[in-house]
Amino acid sequence: MRMDLNRNQSNAIIAAAERFYSMMESAPVPGIRLDLRGRAAGQWQVRNGIERLRFNPEAFLLDWHAHFPATIAHEVAHSLVYRQYGSARVRPHGQEWKNTMAALGFPPAITHCTPLTARRSRVYIYQCECRSHRLGPRRHYLVTRQGYRYTCTDCGRRLLFGDRVEWK
Repeated sequence: MRMDLNRNQSNAIIAAAERFYSMMESAPVPGIRLDLRGRAAGQWQVRNGIERLRFNPEAFLLDWHAHFPATIAHEVAHSLVYRQYGSARVRPHGQEWKNTMAALGFPPAITHCTPLTARRSRVYIYQCECRSHRLGPRRHYLVTRQGYRYTCTDCGRRLLFGDRVEWK
């Protein structure tokens, strides 16, 4: 039942923010999903010009008052910054976002203290001249599929994948 309130409150915050910023009423309200996992309580996404707000149901179940409505306002603020500045190079939690949070009546908090269940992910072991390095799935993908090259900050040599995968 509370998750339905989450959806309604999100729409209410978005509507109030749009009125506050005199935004076009034709702009679609971002889609809302309760499917986020891991340590993040919320996430704002835009793909192909379509916005989406994702929330971690575990965060709301464990500590409702810490996340409702502050986490929702946090993600709505990202949406508003995107709508105001487009795809211009603005920092995710930069001054524009902080000003938007203040205008919505919320402190510009970036992190939360709720202990959430972390997903297990693969760790790929890479080698250089002096030691081994642990790269996550994203960086491993960039190396193997996109041709990125990473170097050791100590010896300056290129990191090479050693066919070893662990779980963290």
